[in-house]
Amino acid sequence: MSTADTSIKVPRKLRDRISARARREHVTLATAIERALDTSEELEFWEEVHRHHEGLSEEERRSHLSDRTLGDDLADANDDALTDEDAW
Repeated sequence: MSTADTSIKVPRKLRDRISARARREHVTLATAIERALDTSEELEFWEEVHRHHEGLSEEERRSHLSDRTLGDDLADANDDALTDEDAW
């Protein structure tokens, strides 16, 4: 164990669940825990995004649909010129 590592006490049942997941994913216990936390945090993020979007009025929704930042702007001839000049 390095000085940056620490131990935690968890019930055996939880330890067994973590261990089973780690075996299935062919990773360490720490990596299995980290992945589970990452997934949980991502789900929380998207739930917040959905809650925010549910609170938008129809007018706010329409304003986002016409927002220029949502377009890819592929028809812009200046983009092709940048590529030709290696200006990216």
